[in-house]
Parts: sequence; C-alpha cells; structure tokens
Amino acid sequence: MEKDKILVVDDEEIIRQLLVRTFKEGPYHVEAVPDAEAALKKIKGDSFNLLITDLKMPRVSGMDILKEVKSVNPYIEVIIITGYPTIELAVEAVKIGAFDFICKPFDLAGMKTTVTKCLEKQKFSINSVKLGELGTLFEISKTISINTDIKSLLARILDSALEIVKAGKGSILLLDENTGELTVRAARGSGEEIMNNTGPFLSIPLVSKYSGAPGNALGVINITDKISRESFTGREETLLSVLAGQAAVAIENANIYSQLQGKILTLGQTIDRLNQTQNQLFQSEKMAAVGQLAFGIAHEIRNPLGIILGGIEFLEMNLGNKDEINKEIVGKLKESIDRANNIIVDLLKFSRTSKLEAYSVNICALIDEVAALIKNQAYSKDVRIVKNYADSALSVLADPALLRQAFFNLCINAIDSMSKGGELRLNIYSGQGQGAKANKEVIVEIADTGKGIPEDILPRIFEPFFTTKEPGKGTGLGLSIVHLILERHKAAITVESAAGKGTKFTIRLLSSLPADLLSKGGRYDRKKEDTLN
Repeated sequence: MEKDKILVVDDEEIIRQLLVRTFKEGPYHVEAVPDAEAALKKIKGDSFNLLITDLKMPRVSGMDILKEVKSVNPYIEVIIITGYPTIELAVEAVKIGAFDFICKPFDLAGMKTTVTKCLEKQKFSINSVKLGELGTLFEISKTISINTDIKSLLARILDSALEIVKAGKGSILLLDENTGELTVRAARGSGEEIMNNTGPFLSIPLVSKYSGAPGNALGVINITDKISRESFTGREETLLSVLAGQAAVAIENANIYSQLQGKILTLGQTIDRLNQTQNQLFQSEKMAAVGQLAFGIAHEIRNPLGIILGGIEFLEMNLGNKDEINKEIVGKLKESIDRANNIIVDLLKFSRTSKLEAYSVNICALIDEVAALIKNQAYSKDVRIVKNYADSALSVLADPALLRQAFFNLCINAIDSMSKGGELRLNIYSGQGQGAKANKEVIVEIADTGKGIPEDILPRIFEPFFTTKEPGKGTGLGLSIVHLILERHKAAITVESAAGKGTKFTIRLLSSLPADLLSKGGRYDRKKEDTLN
C-alpha cells in the first residue's frame, strides 16, 4: 500500500527533525525543507498529500505558501503552525484552504490526531471529486452513445473533453481510410492557435477494436490552453482516456449507422426502379395482348362494319326529304359506326410490329408541325401555345410519323383539360442519360395549366381503354398509343400533375437508336401523308 506523503516546512531545524521523527514512525513518507522556495519546488515536482508549514518565515510566509500550493494542487491539505496565533490569521488561513491552525508549542499526540483526521478528510474529498467526475463522464457517455449524426457527435465529444479538464482550445482529427491522413473534423479555436500553443498540450488517441485502420486507430483528441495554465495531471489524462474510449465506440457506431442509412437509401432506390420496371413490363404485356387481339379480329370486324355502313347509306339515299325522324336515326347509326371504326383503327396501331422508319429528325421542326395542327383547337378553347426551344437544331433519330402522332395526342389531351382556357407550354432542351456511357438525350416537356389528373388514377393513365372522358368522347387508347410509340423508340415518359394546377409530361428521347430497331432504306418526306395499311 502506497504511503501518504507529508512535507514539513519550517526555518527552525529542531521543529523539522521533531516532526520528521514523529511521523516516520507511522504509515507516512515524510520530507522536510527549510523555506518556501524549496517547498514549492518539491510540491511542483512530486505529489504530496499534506503540507505542514510554519507561518512566520524569511521572505515568504506560510500564508503565501498556502495560496501557492492550492493553485498548484487543489487537493493537497495544509496545516499551519505558528508561535504568534491570532483569530484573524486563523480565519484567513481557513478561508484560503488550511485544514487547521495550530499553536506552538504543540502536543505531538494532538498533532498526530490532527494529521490523521486531515488525511481522512482528504481521501473523502478526493473520492467525492472522483465520484463526481465519473458521474459527469457517465452522463456524457450516455449522451454521445445515442448520437448518430457524426458532426454533432464530434462537437459534443470535444466540448466534453474541454469541460472535463477545464481547457479552452482543442480539436478532433479523424483518420481518412482512403488517404491514410488525419483531417480536422471538429475544433475549438483555430488550427494555428491549437498547434502553436506554448502551454500544456495533451493528445489522446481514439482507438476502437472494431476499426480496420492500423492499430485500430480512428483519430486523436488534442487539448490545450488549460485555464489554470498548469500541466495536465495524470488524473485528467485518465479521464480523457476513458472519454476517448467511449467516443471511439460512438464514432464507429455513427459511421456504421451512416453506412446503413446509405445502403437503405440505395436499396429503396433499387426497389423503386424495380417497381417502375415491373409496371412498365406489366403495361407492355397488356399492350401486347391488346395488339394481338386487334391483329386477330380488326379486319374481321371492319368488313361487316363496311357492309352495314353501305346499307345505311343506301337507306339514307332512299329516305324522303320530310322523313326527319328516320334521317336522325340514320345519322346516329353512322356516328356509331364511325366510332367503332375509329376504335378499330386505334387497335390496329397496336398491332404494328414492323421496325421503325427512323430518320434524323429536327425535333423542334416536328413540334412546330404539331403546334400548327392543333392551333385551331387551342384557339377555340382560348389556350395560348408557348414554345421554348433551348436549341432549334436539336435532332433525334426517330420515326417522324409515329413521333408526331404521340406529341399530337399529348397536346390534344392537354387542350381538352383546359376547358376555361390556359397555357400549353412546349419546352425542348438537351440532357444526359443515366450512367457513364449513356447516350445524349433530347428532352421534350408538354405542360398545361388545366385541371390536373387525380392522384389516385395517375398510375393508370397509360392503360388501354382507361379514360376519364364522357362516353363517346374518347376510346381510352390515346395515351396507351403514346406509351407504345415512345417504348418502341426506347424513350422514357414521366408525368407530374397537381389538382387545379396542371399536368406536365416529360419525354426523354435518345439521339440515336439501336440498329435492330431500324428498317432499311427510305427517307423522311414531311409532305408525305401518314397512313395505316
């Protein structure tokens, strides 16, 4: 068991020898010096539990020693002995931090009792301080253990370290696993102030058994600018080492949490892409089924429809001029046949499995053609057409007839959604596809200020025969045909809509197409009529 250390300071040698002989017989290590200068040198170089000092000495008094040693080591206990006692001196000594004020000549038995009580009180005080420090450290550890944000975590660790050792400046440096270099991640005070500080400096490594770095090192905590301007004690270094151990685990947990969040985000994005791909496959399968059905029955239905239409026209020619009722009935029959024929024509478009008649097409010129085709419908609905082309020379490799039809369908739908007037915006600009080797894209936006598409039906708008129009106003195939045309061009279409604010379709066209999608020969003639064979 380590002995308590006692330092005796008295300019009278007989007093020094008396006290040394008295306490050497007990469980103490005793040293003696004749003056204050020697005493302070001893105390700064070693750790003493008790100082017994005379009050009246040459140059420096016992009261001055008391003040000085308390600034160096606040835990040291001091007993003052004097041959000139006064109440005022005793009160002052106790206020400064003396344990007792004893008059000469003193009783050795009484002195032993006083020393025993003094050292017991010191142990109790130190244990209380240590318990308080450990309590503070425990509370800090709880706080940092639940913090998963690395930036705020490092700031909390550094502030806690400065609080524990009562210092003003410090930094935390973490090891970069890629470069192997230490980088400042948190600091109190500038880097130059910390590194160039000439006062006491303490550096504690951050080490985790889970780290893959050499020696399991995560980084280091640097502390300087101690408020007392004294050296860091072994106790302070121990406390910081405990904090650093807890901090290293917390930093590792925060890093793992961050990595896990990144993986969750990536997984979520992957799931979204898979769902999108699945929906596209489902849509394609439905369109393929409709196409196969159309191919099998369209011609068979159109033949009898043609016969029926011919018979109705014959009846119409033989009706009298005054037979208005029958004429109205015949007119409705013809309208119904025309509607049925239009549905079949749309269905036949699904059965077109031939390769694309693709050419280099100026996309801005193509949109201009569409705008010319719809200008009358737009005027009648009080819809203003606004064109915004970032580059009028942008071109894509596409089947112009099919692409024109897709844009026409989207524009007509947009105009129909603005029954009270509005604005149809046609925007064209260039973009870059996803992936390092992605082709350049030409992006076409068709946006309206109409009533918008309800959120609950937005996922269904490309389904065949799905329509929100009144019976007889639409076949429900317009957007399905748009989707099919763009799919054949390996293009992507997305839609954004808000109730009462409008809808925007964004089409991403590739500037080139795979060779297996293209037919051979032919050229693009704008004046050529688009026909279905």
